[in-house]
Amino acid sequence: MKKRDRYSLLILVFYLMLPVLMQAQAWKSKPFSVSVLNNATMMPPASLTAVFAQPIHPGIAVSYEFGWRETIKSPVFRNINTFAMGGQKVYTGKWFQNISLGWYYHRYVNHAALLTTQFGYRRYIRKFSAEASVHAGYMHAFLLSERAVQQRDGSWRSENGTGRPQFVTGGGIGLGYDAGYHFNIRRIFINYDFRLQMPFVRSYVPLLPNGILSLGIQFTLFRKVNDQNKPSQERLECPKS
Repeated sequence: MKKRDRYSLLILVFYLMLPVLMQAQAWKSKPFSVSVLNNATMMPPASLTAVFAQPIHPGIAVSYEFGWRETIKSPVFRNINTFAMGGQKVYTGKWFQNISLGWYYHRYVNHAALLTTQFGYRRYIRKFSAEASVHAGYMHAFLLSERAVQQRDGSWRSENGTGRPQFVTGGGIGLGYDAGYHFNIRRIFINYDFRLQMPFVRSYVPLLPNGILSLGIQFTLFRKVNDQNKPSQERLECPKS
């Protein structure tokens, strides 16, 4: 890896980690997630269905999510705002960001390690959720095939090298179902992300499209007892007098 690329990598890693470093304390629910994925170098919708019709290019990702802000609304019973009467407000969604470490294997081409961050909004629909997000990060690809590298004396030698640094960016959508509850998450999700990998081959394919279909579970490791009096995700009935 060239010295310039090494410095660029360090700067990118710093900016990816900056939101985590700025957190005075971990967000209350501390959600982690683990997912398996298939990476297809195709445009959508072909990359969405590639898992059923194309060779599998498997991968895995582990992420930690921290929340910026949750959206809340007042409880309503028969078109009456019951908050002043003692009703509890309810969560409707969350602006979130995460940091993720991933790996995937593309048969005959490369292994790839990724460090990415994702920002988006997740809407709660009772136990279900729907989300949209954008992401960016660093990918380092380790080629499986040898390549010819010119030496200082003008000769050529075949070698695998140390891999190629790449920048990735894109967006995605997802659906989920939380089998737990708001302060003890056990959310099963399926996400689809479209991603551009750059620079792939500067001379003829500078931007390589990728479609990532992932299935995983998001969970919390800790439960805060003092959070139990905060808004519930379920709508409450009007208090009886």
